[in-house]
Amino acid sequence: MPGPVPFVRTGLRQCSKRVMKDLYQILEKCPLFRGMNAAGIKDVLGQDSMTITSFAKGDTVAHRDTAYSGLMIILEGRVVGTFTYPSGQTVNIEAIEAPELIAPAFLFGGYNRLPVDVIAQTDLKILTLHRGYLFELMQENMLILSNFIDIISNRAGVWQKKIYALSFKTLKEKLASYLLDHSSENNPSVPVPDTHEIAEYFAATRSSLLSVIEDMEKKHIIRKTEDIIEILNRRALTDILK
Repeated sequence: MPGPVPFVRTGLRQCSKRVMKDLYQILEKCPLFRGMNAAGIKDVLGQDSMTITSFAKGDTVAHRDTAYSGLMIILEGRVVGTFTYPSGQTVNIEAIEAPELIAPAFLFGGYNRLPVDVIAQTDLKILTLHRGYLFELMQENMLILSNFIDIISNRAGVWQKKIYALSFKTLKEKLASYLLDHSSENNPSVPVPDTHEIAEYFAATRSSLLSVIEDMEKKHIIRKTEDIIEILNRRALTDILK
């Protein structure tokens, strides 16, 4: 297991004036504090209960299997969770932007270890709330407790869909599942995803993904433009999954 990643950690009183000025306005948009205004968040959060950490683009924020003892909230920037297979291939699992939470479902329970490596995709600032303090906070504030439960439940739904999509063996099946999941009869268009990122998500090469898209276009199952993928034959996509 690699050693601790070097980073700059500062207490709140030592943070830059700009970060302190914007802190509670940023947290106002965070799902954990949904329904609270900046002043209310400032009232419930003790200044000695949090730590702000700075990372540069490309830094490893946390290693896979690291004990997760404090909830990380992104204040500025974006991270990506990556998983490395025994073969050495690295796959991007999910990108998370400010002001979202990092892996909240793994904070409590018997196995509170991060499931992926967390990498900074941009310069980054992360606020950390210690697990014990967050537990006390949720006991004292039912809104924060309710928000946390909602976040966990929503994440479980997202992961269920991802596991279902990744259960398919062929790239054509994975793409068909993705298109069906992100569209409907009434809204048959899907914004064109970043082909490099979605290829990594499917554990495939970009060229093979483009080949499958082109094949679906030739069969008039979809129509791809610069901005959208339009579903022309939803039944054909469903048949691919049978």
